[in-house]
Amino acid sequence: MNLKMNGFQLKVLGVLTMVIDHIAEFFSFLGIPIWFHWIGRITAPIFLFESAEGFTYTSNRKKYMFRLLLGFWIMQVVISFLNSFFTVGNELIINNIFGTLFLGTVYMQSIYYIKQGKGFIFKGISLFTLTTLVSFVPLVLMERIDNNNFFFLIFKVFNFIIPTLFLTEGGILFVLLPVLFYVFHGNKLLQVLSILTVAIISTGFNFQNLFSDNYQWMMITSIVPIVLYNGEKGKSMRNFFYIFYPTHIAVFALVSFFAH
Repeated sequence: MNLKMNGFQLKVLGVLTMVIDHIAEFFSFLGIPIWFHWIGRITAPIFLFESAEGFTYTSNRKKYMFRLLLGFWIMQVVISFLNSFFTVGNELIINNIFGTLFLGTVYMQSIYYIKQGKGFIFKGISLFTLTTLVSFVPLVLMERIDNNNFFFLIFKVFNFIIPTLFLTEGGILFVLLPVLFYVFHGNKLLQVLSILTVAIISTGFNFQNLFSDNYQWMMITSIVPIVLYNGEKGKSMRNFFYIFYPTHIAVFALVSFFAH
């Protein structure tokens, strides 16, 4: 019995669990059980892991990173449109995993430069530092908004164009995890420990309501398929995800709006 999984199978599992999670997100008014969200915790680590694998093996890292950034921009247009015309109650759509994946690759690239040694170390440190500092810009702008339309406009435009650590989906932890996958590439034990560490931190070290509100720790379930990963790419579904992700968000949002 072959229990190994290739990259294609991992992505299919990620897509299926993502859909289950988003059904609960967009149709909560139908009384969708919370275990839909539990199942969904497996999704992000799988795609973060696959992004580290993709960055490691891609023949053109710049194109790989640009595709993620382009995906982020497209998704920003989609969610801006949906939030303007098709929100349910006061709920805003904030789903944009492309920003998280892009930031992860930026930090991976900085580490890649540093690992190259002399001649690239400064470049790597500069990229790492600049990316981190830029992430504070929206926070500074938020402090200055206070009914100031000018700063509010700058804040909106900046966030629309540039993904940042503190406002991207999943925040710092979801940017950190693929970087750890990249650093520990080929070492399943350390990659598993990375998932466990991030899962524990995600609880905020508050171990109450672990099955009702504070269930992000259930991302540890992703350990099983990631350990079963055999290092093979399998069938390509690169373009599928770039199309499916914004499409299914839009469809769910529209159906939810009209059903509600």
